[in-house]
Amino acid sequence: MRRLLLYVHFNKHDRISPHVYYQLEKINPLFSKVVFISNSQLSQIAVQDLQDRGLIHHFIQRENTGFDFAAWRDGMDFIGFEELKNYDSVTLMNDTCFGPLWDLQQEYDKFESDPDVDFWGMTNNRKTHLFGEHIQSYFISFSRNVVQSEVFQEFWSNIQTIEDVQSVIYTYEAPVTIKLTDAGFKYKVVFDTINESLGGMPHPDFSFYNPTAILNKRVPFLKVKAFMGNQIIAPFLFGEIERVSDYPVDLIVNHMSAVHGPTENYLLSRKYFKEAELDLNLVQDKKIAIHLHTFYVDLLEDFLTIFKSYRFNYDLFITTNTDEKAVEIKQILATHANTAFVKVTGNIGRDVLPMLELKDQLEKYDYVGHFHTKKSKEADYWAGQSWRTELMDMLVKPANEIVANLSQKDDLGLVIADIPSYFRFVKMDPWVEMGMLPWMEDLWSRMGIKKNKPFSESHVFVMSYGTYMWFKYDALKPLFDLGLSKEEVPKEPLPQNTILHAFERMPVYVNWANGYDFRIVENPNHLTPFIDNKLINRRYENQFSPYAYVDFNQHGGLKGALKFMRTSVVNSSKYILKRIYLKLIGKKHM
Repeated sequence: MRRLLLYVHFNKHDRISPHVYYQLEKINPLFSKVVFISNSQLSQIAVQDLQDRGLIHHFIQRENTGFDFAAWRDGMDFIGFEELKNYDSVTLMNDTCFGPLWDLQQEYDKFESDPDVDFWGMTNNRKTHLFGEHIQSYFISFSRNVVQSEVFQEFWSNIQTIEDVQSVIYTYEAPVTIKLTDAGFKYKVVFDTINESLGGMPHPDFSFYNPTAILNKRVPFLKVKAFMGNQIIAPFLFGEIERVSDYPVDLIVNHMSAVHGPTENYLLSRKYFKEAELDLNLVQDKKIAIHLHTFYVDLLEDFLTIFKSYRFNYDLFITTNTDEKAVEIKQILATHANTAFVKVTGNIGRDVLPMLELKDQLEKYDYVGHFHTKKSKEADYWAGQSWRTELMDMLVKPANEIVANLSQKDDLGLVIADIPSYFRFVKMDPWVEMGMLPWMEDLWSRMGIKKNKPFSESHVFVMSYGTYMWFKYDALKPLFDLGLSKEEVPKEPLPQNTILHAFERMPVYVNWANGYDFRIVENPNHLTPFIDNKLINRRYENQFSPYAYVDFNQHGGLKGALKFMRTSVVNSSKYILKRIYLKLIGKKHM
């Protein structure tokens, strides 16, 4: 069979998602020719990559106008209507779906051998007061007798560039089926929804409102929008897809993260780090740095002991706050036969400014591990030692496996720890968290990041607790380029709401803005989810407790408490007033 595929692509970030590569790899063998039509502005490197992989035969770059129908029209113009007649079938498809979940060849064999099928697709919509019964346009295949018909060529020759998506549906998506059936042609679909029970669905679009039915009927493609529109059941869809097919669910997680934000609730369960064996061949050309801010020198040996288990080569950078500590650190290094670059940075900016002060050194490295000798004087065991111990268990001890993941996954830019147990027993104070937003939005603006801020609607943030993390330098480069100065950071003792705390909440989002994904290393201290369930469902009269405890005796006493209150209230008030103002402005422009 001589088949033609006109494949339309669009990505708002002007990239090709991994699920598109997978899709083309699986379906390419079915077609004699694949024309890839992009409504996004792709780089020449990306286009060349598609061609070098043998996934496409022709590439058409166009402006993002007229949606898919105008793009398919341009594809037909590129091939020529006379040449179209020489194909046994012409298939129109776009990248708004994941799959194929199952072998697509069997669908072609079934419909192409059926004498009662002139054109076919995946799913259809029943007739409503808005439009007639029709095949949904994310996948339609037309046989030669349809393509050669006057009604087909007249329809596609007269496609106009319409800029409203609903108008495209009313004007083209529904009419293409109606005009062909009115002309005597017959169609079938993999899942005929016309007589299916709507089961409380607000609209008869099974591809969007009923993805479980799509799976049950073994439709090879599942719409991207089905995950955005059904976030509550999305985690169960992931599990079902894995159960009934061999489709890599990570492709869905990757795309939804990249396009809609990295920390959506339904994606987080799929963000857990997977153990991997370190292949030294993959890291032999990689430069790896470890930065350890050592305020508490008595904890240094704990880290050095763990570092001895690392199977990869790395350079060690140690910062501290006094010359006396630097001397002591060098003595300890000598006893462990370790070498390190030791720098005195002063007692300001905790571990963050010292790391940023190493920019000239760290920018030469591919991967960086950042840690510090954490203690919390206000609650040294349960908010200090336990926190530090768990962070070390999650990010310091399994470094071989983390580096393995970084080396094996090009799109993995950041690895963070799961929530320490301490924060499973207490609530994040929403007023404190809200107070971080002005700082975070200012940092986002200063970095010149063009993507919409994915944290602006958050109540709490997915963050690198204690700023412990592994990262690819390129993924977090904007944070190093900020030029954060000592003058911007309050002196010790810090209030609870500062630019440093905002910085701690930024890496996941900056990593995302730079086109990378992140992973979470699971806390080995397993706690029953009943704890979270009981905590978040406390009745309103008990909402004020428990929150994270602050001992102001260790935070400057009365002055520290007043400083904490002032900063938190002022920042929270600024944020609330700004949001109210934006809503009022928005209403005026509606």
